[in-house]
Amino acid sequence: MSPEEIAERLVKVAKHNEAVHRHNATIDRKIERLKQAMVELTSLQAELDSLRTNKLEHGGENVWKGNVYREHKRKVGYVEDDVKGLSSLMGDAFEDYSNTIRRLRAEKQSYWII
Repeated sequence: MSPEEIAERLVKVAKHNEAVHRHNATIDRKIERLKQAMVELTSLQAELDSLRTNKLEHGGENVWKGNVYREHKRKVGYVEDDVKGLSSLMGDAFEDYSNTIRRLRAEKQSYWII
């Protein structure tokens, strides 16, 4: 190779590596945001897990009048179902974020060497 061809090759390599660097930096920022969202989801999941609906069931049928206790129990059941559903959705989101991070890492490009 002549010196001019080597110089041209170096310029091409430098331009390619610059583009790869920008591309990979964008992916790294996306991955970082997803990781932060996963940390937030984990924190929210811990708070959700700490909810104890059984504490809502204080007293007993002798303390409540008529159908009020059964109505209260029914509503507590709805809350428990909502908590389970939300927990499931959060788990799905966590899994989606993990899969997206793996996909993004696979999209990273390699640098050229002279």
